[in-house]
Amino acid sequence: MIQFPAYGSCLLLALLVSGAAFAQSPGPDTPPAAPAPPAAQEIPAEQETMYQGEATSILGRQVRGPDDKAVGRIVDVLVDNTGQPRAVVVDVGGFLGIGNRRIAVTWRALHFSADVGGEGSITLEMTVNQIKAMPEYKAAGRPVVVAVPPRTDQTSP
Repeated sequence: MIQFPAYGSCLLLALLVSGAAFAQSPGPDTPPAAPAPPAAQEIPAEQETMYQGEATSILGRQVRGPDDKAVGRIVDVLVDNTGQPRAVVVDVGGFLGIGNRRIAVTWRALHFSADVGGEGSITLEMTVNQIKAMPEYKAAGRPVVVAVPPRTDQTSP
C-alpha cells in the first residue's frame, strides 16, 4: 500500500476533481449552447386621472339617519367575491370609544349626496334605534347578519 503525505492526497484529489470537470465540459466538436432568451419586458401600467368629486374614501365618514341624527362612522366595507360592495360596518353608540358596537348594514340602505365642500354626506334609511337593535358584527368566517331597512309596503312577504 502506498502512503501519500497529507498534501499529496490533497493534490491527487484536486487533479481528480479537475479531470471530472474537464470531462464534462463541451469538446471542440460540440456545438455551442443557444443563448438564453431575453427576459420578457413587462408592459408598464397606464395612468388615469380622477378629479376631485369623482371618488372619495368612505372609511371613517359619519353616517346620518333619515332624521338627520348621527348614527355612527363607517369602519369597513364588505364586498362579495366579485368585488361589489354588499354592506358597510358602522361603529355605533358609545362615548370616546367606550360602549361602542359594530353593526353590518346593507349597502343599498346608504344614500350618497354631494355638497359644496366636495365630500358629500351619507344617509342611512334606518334610525339609530333600528341599528342598535341588530346583533353586533363579528368577522369570524361565519354568516354575517346585516341590517336591512324594514319594508314599507304591506303586500310584500
